[in-house]
Amino acid sequence: MQINNFGEKLTPKDSTKENLKKDISEGKVPELPYFIIGQTNLKAHIVQKLEQIDGDRMQTSLFVAPYGNGKTNILKYTKLFFDGNPSVNVIYSRANVDLPDIVLFLLKEIQDQYTDFLIQSILETRDDINLEDLTSNFEDNFKAIEPYTRKLFDKGNDEDAIKRLIYLGTGRLYNKTEFKHFDLEQLTNFNRREVLVLFLNILSVKEKYIIFEIDEVEKFLDRSVLRLNQFLTTYRELFDLFSFIKGHYLITCFTDAKTDKFNFRNINDAFYSRIEPHIQELPNINTKEEIKTLLKNLNELFETGVSAGDIDKYVRILVAKKYNQNRNLFRHATELLKSEQETILLDKNLADRGLTEIFDETKRNLELEGLFKSINQKFFDPLETYLEGNYMLENESKIDRRDYQAFIDNSNKKIHYFILNVETSIETINSKIEDLVLKYEMPIVIYAPIKLELQNSSVSMPMGFEFEIVDFDPEELFVLLNIYRDNFELQDEITEVIGSYTNNNL
Repeated sequence: MQINNFGEKLTPKDSTKENLKKDISEGKVPELPYFIIGQTNLKAHIVQKLEQIDGDRMQTSLFVAPYGNGKTNILKYTKLFFDGNPSVNVIYSRANVDLPDIVLFLLKEIQDQYTDFLIQSILETRDDINLEDLTSNFEDNFKAIEPYTRKLFDKGNDEDAIKRLIYLGTGRLYNKTEFKHFDLEQLTNFNRREVLVLFLNILSVKEKYIIFEIDEVEKFLDRSVLRLNQFLTTYRELFDLFSFIKGHYLITCFTDAKTDKFNFRNINDAFYSRIEPHIQELPNINTKEEIKTLLKNLNELFETGVSAGDIDKYVRILVAKKYNQNRNLFRHATELLKSEQETILLDKNLADRGLTEIFDETKRNLELEGLFKSINQKFFDPLETYLEGNYMLENESKIDRRDYQAFIDNSNKKIHYFILNVETSIETINSKIEDLVLKYEMPIVIYAPIKLELQNSSVSMPMGFEFEIVDFDPEELFVLLNIYRDNFELQDEITEVIGSYTNNNL
């Protein structure tokens, strides 16, 4: 497949432009970012893979970078790049820690988005298709799915029967009674590896190719090393089937994969030996040329009209900062262009006030006591002390910790909703937001974990109510609240730090 102009600046959608501006101002990855800064080697690598997406072998890449350095940006850019392309569809998803088998995960994605297309493809091709071409001539492990494949393409099946058979393949239907209805032996999850090959090859016959993007795979390690190892093992098993799959492209993203905590080479050497040639490490934006390009793009997006001379001045300021995360660079660049006050990062704020040592000591103690593991239950105790000390629980203001994990500020007519679990789904977040706003009829401040990357476009807000997203690390705010509670002499300074940390909302 010929790929032209990948990596060049695209035209942002008018319908998403305002949320795009807000997300970039806050250092977030917008829903559909439209430019990539630098990353010359990475772009060449992706183009090489994309040009083989309709070839004789499935492609894969593994992107590795510290948090906030552009992995998700690349994935979202790719989605925008192929928007409207009839042959290529990009399916972006976050890793599901409850489904570490990558084959079952991809089958569910196909089931959710391509069941109807598969039905029509089977109906259109079953008269003359060569099933052996789809299944490696039913050799080796493919022999086990031959009866299933032939039943799937049986000319006597109507659409409903084909749908049920597809569901038997994906695992949505799995009991013996369902298989017996079609006179089939029950498929195992191991058989579903070949079923995935079959489904992808059906799509390829119809010249429909998928780019699967799986982000935040490091979340498996947060659950356990065994959970991550299960994911890597099934990834390796799928990799070994790539030569039987006609096209398609799988991209996975790992954060901080080279640290001692996350060395997947040691965790699963068999996987690493296969994936190593396909790994791409993403550097952060740091050269003068890259930062200047960033400022020019943002100057155009925000229509700030900053002169070339001032842009050069801002380049020098940003280069001197030596940001190790792109998200902080984006935020500061936007502040400079819009002549806004610079956001003071927590590390600097603590250092300037001589509070780094007590912050680190308090964090160590909380970790030793295991309180971070129960932060959902423990967070609101020091928060209540802080609110009382700053007279914020007056006028019937209250903490609703059981149902909503929220502080209802009747004095300032504002709801504060705290998301303390990075695995909280967007559906759950929006459900709670809607309940809170309709119940209390006030604007809402949403405290979202930085790693959740909650975008403004993701928030579903009842009409007429405003919202603000405060990106925070629940553990960091928990530490600050504990310092406030346990150190009376530091309360004034910690109050200022917490105010800065929460965009002056607390």
